[in-house]
Amino acid sequence: MAKATARKLFVILAAATARSFPLRCQAATAALPWDRTVTAMQDMLIGTVAPAIGLAFTGAGILYTLGGYDKEAGRLFGSVVGGRVALVIVHLLN
Repeated sequence: MAKATARKLFVILAAATARSFPLRCQAATAALPWDRTVTAMQDMLIGTVAPAIGLAFTGAGILYTLGGYDKEAGRLFGSVVGGRVALVIVHLLN
């Protein structure tokens, strides 16, 4: 009687273990409707916007050193920081 109980317990544990293994998620294989748009935005940010950020940073420095343009230089520098944050996020997502 003890062997039959042990055998049943072994079968139940083996079935539970096999059932608990992770399976491939079906959602991971499907293409989402916004994938092409996100890819296009990533390509644009990495290719086109990256050099413009360096140019804006240089422009902000020139405006600040000329004097009298502190407000404009601050806005331009703020756009540089925002663009840089966007690029870092894109690189982290890749």
